[in-house]
Amino acid sequence: MYKKDDMISASHSPKFITKYNRNIYHLFNRYKIAPESNKNLNEICAKEEINVDLLTDLINCYNDLDFLKKIKFENYRIPVLVDYLEKSHKYYLEKRIPELEQSLLKLTHQESFTFNYVIINFFKEYKKDIVSHFKTEDEILFPFCKVLYNYLQYKSQEDLIFILENQKKAFALMEHHKQNKDEIDDLQKVLLKYSPNNKKLSYFEIFLNQMSIFQQDLKIHAEIEENVLMKKTTIILNSLEIKNV
Repeated sequence: MYKKDDMISASHSPKFITKYNRNIYHLFNRYKIAPESNKNLNEICAKEEINVDLLTDLINCYNDLDFLKKIKFENYRIPVLVDYLEKSHKYYLEKRIPELEQSLLKLTHQESFTFNYVIINFFKEYKKDIVSHFKTEDEILFPFCKVLYNYLQYKSQEDLIFILENQKKAFALMEHHKQNKDEIDDLQKVLLKYSPNNKKLSYFEIFLNQMSIFQQDLKIHAEIEENVLMKKTTIILNSLEIKNV
């Protein structure tokens, strides 16, 4: 019998894994892995050219956040980490955030309260901030990290020029980076102060649940992005002694 504390391994299938934690659907979907597949992760990842070790580590973190303290994500190559982060940004924007918006819309249709509109306005501002945050990383940080990694491998003059031209922007972004969990925590604190007595407000609880799952997702995302990717990038730059221009 599977327990939450048990480690998921690459010999398990998506169907087995999601049977015990349906929230991992979100992770499989961003890698375009069928959650109902009976094939084991080793077989799926070999065919789709997915890093099975990273995927397994992510699954264990999604299953239990305490695994974040145990897993050494710094052992993974920069392109593998960036691929996960880019896939996550795309999935958040195309799936996660629209689902939250849909729940809010249904909430207002179900029953009208002034508080509902406060939530909506708060969420609009949050969405604006997070979209801007992702856009900056997608356009500046991730390309810079990938080019830096390529330069480390091949010492291309073209890559060096790109690094010299863009490292100030990349450094500025990393120095002023703010984890999105702060904003989403603020939003949840406001929401949790409101406990509707009317049982008709089921969409409010759906929304809270979606926010809670999203928050867990973002904690893993932020750990990999800020405490692994950015640190690896800074260490490489320091080791290469590339000067600012």
